[in-house]
Amino acid sequence: MLTMSVINFLITQVMSDAGVLFGLITLVGLLFLRRPVEEVIMGTVKAVIGFLILLAGVGLLQEATNPISAWVAKLLGVKGILPQGLMAMGIMMSSKYGGEVALAILLGFILNLILARVTPLKSVGITGHLLANWAAWVVAILTALHMSPTAVVIIASILSGLHYWLATAITHYFMKRNERLTSEWALYLPDSIGVAVASWIGKIAGNPEKRCADIKVSKRMEWLRDSIVGMAVLAAILWTVLGLAVGREAVEAVSNGKNWVLFSIFSGFKFAGGLAVLIYGVRMLLGELVPAFNGIAKTLIPGAIAGLDYPTVFQFAPQAVFIGFIFNLLGGIAATLVMIALKFPVVVIPSVWTNFWMGALTGVFADAYGGRRGTIIATFIIGFLVPFGWSLGYPLTGPLSSSGLISDYTDVSIGSIILYLLRKVFFVH
Repeated sequence: MLTMSVINFLITQVMSDAGVLFGLITLVGLLFLRRPVEEVIMGTVKAVIGFLILLAGVGLLQEATNPISAWVAKLLGVKGILPQGLMAMGIMMSSKYGGEVALAILLGFILNLILARVTPLKSVGITGHLLANWAAWVVAILTALHMSPTAVVIIASILSGLHYWLATAITHYFMKRNERLTSEWALYLPDSIGVAVASWIGKIAGNPEKRCADIKVSKRMEWLRDSIVGMAVLAAILWTVLGLAVGREAVEAVSNGKNWVLFSIFSGFKFAGGLAVLIYGVRMLLGELVPAFNGIAKTLIPGAIAGLDYPTVFQFAPQAVFIGFIFNLLGGIAATLVMIALKFPVVVIPSVWTNFWMGALTGVFADAYGGRRGTIIATFIIGFLVPFGWSLGYPLTGPLSSSGLISDYTDVSIGSIILYLLRKVFFVH
């Protein structure tokens, strides 16, 4: 009983809270480096504050993008499932399978550490909530196969640990091979396939010498080259056009009494402001976390590479973040229209919040490898194709198959397609 209480504490209060986890890693790393007490305190506090600033930026971005989801759904005139990984994880964690999810996270993380220690791939995923998201999805599909709780925990732990390790290694491979990115850290996220595909498509279809930041404008429009100002103006135009398209009544339903046109304009400004805050927080966090993690790595896992969260790469191409988001969203809308036309039994509605993260991430990698043309092509293709995997996989997710929610990642989409085909081939029901 006491052991389970300790495990629950580690999962709910440490590993699932990125701020606590990052602060703890920084503290331990600086102690391993034998830094003076004042430097340990300052570094740990700055890491936590950097993460809190990052969260503040995320909050502004969410406030700006949330209304668009409802507007897009109304414009498309259809109801369907939403790709929302955090909400799906919340359902699993609070269900009768919460214990299986918690154990899969913990045992999977331990397996990741062992693999990083004994193999040439030194990648360690430390993005707590994303570790939980992946484990929750794996547990959901295993419970749908009517396995025993013990079998679910064992298989989910192995699949989770392998993913934490390999997904981090995949992102590091594409980051270290491009001088526009970095080799100092990697990413852990269930979008590693999206990173690989965006890099490949960008390289094949694009021109790395013509990047998103190099879009030519007249001298009188040079002010648009300021990444934050340019994004604020473009986002304000996009939000206003969508607001006008969906109509005054729909906008006023979420504007909390603010004039509907002004609400649309300032939502675009809020998007750019949120991204600016987020990038500032990321830089503060990384300034303390990466050296501290290297201190741990020297002692426990020589050469270890930390797998961090999405926003840590946004600083490398802020313009590609915005362009990737827009074209990923357009790809998602196109996928929904095709599903409606083909009368898919499960129609995926674009979750603009999901399109932002997926499009921003793949946009940065596509821009690094293939410039702005690569960014536009890659993010649209990924935004279009990924929802079909979610649609096929949704009925196979057991406890989530009646929730209207699906985990929102490219790796989940590919995993869903593989699972769907295996069930078809082996007639597993």
